[in-house]
Amino acid sequence: MTYAQALAALAARQEARVELGLARMRAHLARLGDPQERVPCFHVAGTNGKGSTCAMLDAVLRAAGLKVGLYISPHLLSPRERARVNGRPISERAFADATARALAADPDGTLTYFELTTSIAFQHFAASACDVAVLETGLGGRLDATNVVSSPLAAVVTSIDFDHMSYLGNTLSKIAGEKAAIFKAGRPAVYPDLPAAAAAVVARAARRGVPTPVRRAWKTTSVDWARGRQTLRAPGGRFYLLSLLGARQGRNAALARAALDASGLAVTERAWRRGLASVRWPGRFEPVRLGRRTLIVDGAHNPEAARALAATWRAAPWSRRPARWILGLLRDKDAAGVLAPLARYLRDVVVVRPDSPRALEPLALAAAVRRAAPRARVTVEPSVAAALSAWRADRNSPTAAVCAGSLYLAGAALAACGRGA
Repeated sequence: MTYAQALAALAARQEARVELGLARMRAHLARLGDPQERVPCFHVAGTNGKGSTCAMLDAVLRAAGLKVGLYISPHLLSPRERARVNGRPISERAFADATARALAADPDGTLTYFELTTSIAFQHFAASACDVAVLETGLGGRLDATNVVSSPLAAVVTSIDFDHMSYLGNTLSKIAGEKAAIFKAGRPAVYPDLPAAAAAVVARAARRGVPTPVRRAWKTTSVDWARGRQTLRAPGGRFYLLSLLGARQGRNAALARAALDASGLAVTERAWRRGLASVRWPGRFEPVRLGRRTLIVDGAHNPEAARALAATWRAAPWSRRPARWILGLLRDKDAAGVLAPLARYLRDVVVVRPDSPRALEPLALAAAVRRAAPRARVTVEPSVAAALSAWRADRNSPTAAVCAGSLYLAGAALAACGRGA
């Protein structure tokens, strides 16, 4: 099988199709010799923050000299990004070979796109003899394909808020139960302060393992907006340079630290400093310099993420002047909930269609923007690339722009700017 054939085979499984459940995945991995049990792992779930927390764990573990596998979703530019070893995406050859093995071990052809990419990652990490892996859940936790791991070094729930309600439930307590189901007996269960409706559920689930609550986020003491980094102060008084922006990153750093400390792995202070200073996680309040212009790319796609984006934008120097907002959402997202915390900043808005079969039609999003921000000037462009081109070509347009609403949109924006993921 070639790489192109592997991509075609995966595309045929339709990423828009979601079929939660573990029986298919367990049977499939058993046919492959259970590669998921051959590499110790950290398992991370949460409505938001799980990707950043995984990126921090990956960077610190690599700085400690370990060979680290990282599994994330969705990808921004290429599905190869989903399975990385020591920061490098799986090669085209290895991807194709792992896809062929996954398909051969799926005789009924029932595995979904996400289940197949999860299988590819487990195979790759085992074949690469990784010392440790960091796994990000795709959707929820209880029935997510990653939840086949039996005894993680630590499991982390980063946040609980409304998203994917048709699959996870329409209350915070139901959503919390789904995500906290990654906690395993006898293993560290790490979680932050949560909304009251979710807190009791998560704390109860954590008692299946070793409850490890994180009560205090690390505090931002200074921000270097131009270089995309901030200084955090941990509760013990130590300072760390973090190469990520964002109002919520202090919480994510505290969770990553608690998970690593609880895991029993030996990680030096030097590794912590080197790892956090070098971590990269594209598409999360990422400033992209385009000559004299600045584009902020952020994948915020649910109300909690939009509140975090609004908080970070409010503190950023670019917010002091008019900005253009390039927005695109998926149709299963809470458009009103995403727009509400951003509405006060929406004066010049361009709506586009993310490259996904689940995309919300631009005219529908434009109507939602007008309801949320009646004063906004709203226009439509056929793609994020077209929107960025028009912004850059117009000498009278604002010098700052924000592209937000979907990780699919974030990936397309970075590609249009010539940036890799």
